Amino acid sequence: MGKIFDEELTALKADFMKMAALVRDAVANSGQAFIDHDVDAANAVIDHDHEINELQTYLEKRSFELIALYQPVTTDLREVVGVLKSVTDLERAGDHARNIARSTVKIKGQDRIPEVEKVIATMVNEVVKEYSQSIDAYVAVDDSRAKETASIFNEEINGLYNGVASPSYRTMTEKPDILNSAIIYLNVAKDLSRISDYSTNICEWTVYLATGKIIELG
Repeated sequence: MGKIFDEELTALKADFMKMAALVRDAVANSGQAFIDHDVDAANAVIDHDHEINELQTYLEKRSFELIALYQPVTTDLREVVGVLKSVTDLERAGDHARNIARSTVKIKGQDRIPEVEKVIATMVNEVVKEYSQSIDAYVAVDDSRAKETASIFNEEINGLYNGVASPSYRTMTEKPDILNSAIIYLNVAKDLSRISDYSTNICEWTVYLATGKIIELG
C-alpha cells in the first residue's frame, strides 16, 4: 500500500492502544473506587470520560479517511475495519465504567451489604483481567488466545453476576430499608457484565483480524 499508508496505519493503531489503555484505567479505577467507597476517585473517572469519547470520534474519522484515501484490501483493510469496529466496544465499556463511578457517588452514606461487596470486588478484578487479556490478544492478532479468553471468562463472569444478584434480590425482600443499596449493587454487576461482553466482542474482532471470519464467542 506504500510507506505513507503504513505510517498512517501505525499511527492509527497507536491511538487505538491509547484509547484501550484509557478504558482499562477507567474500568479498573471505577471498580476500585466502588470497592474502596472512594468518591473522589469515582469523580475523577467521570471527569475524564470525555477523553475516551473524543478518541473514539477521532479514530472513527481517521479509519474512514484511510479507507477512502487508500482503498486498502485484505489484511490492511481488516486492520482498519478492526479499529473502526473495536473503538465502539471500547467506548461502550468506558460508558459502563463511568456508570460504576456514578454508582459509587450514589451509594455514599447508605447501608452496605458486605457479602455482596466481596463478590463485586472479585468481579471487578476478573473483568479487568478479561479486558486486559482481550486487548493483548487483539494487539498480537492471536485468535487462539482470544477464543481462550472468551471461553474462560464468559462462564465465570456470569457466575459472579449471579453471586451479586441473588443476595441483592433477597435483601430487597427481607430488608426493604436498604433497598437502594441492593439496586445499586445490581446496577454495578450489570455494568461489569456488559464490560465483559465488550471484551468478548474485542476477542471476536481479533478472530476477524487473524482469519477474516466473523464469529460469535459469547
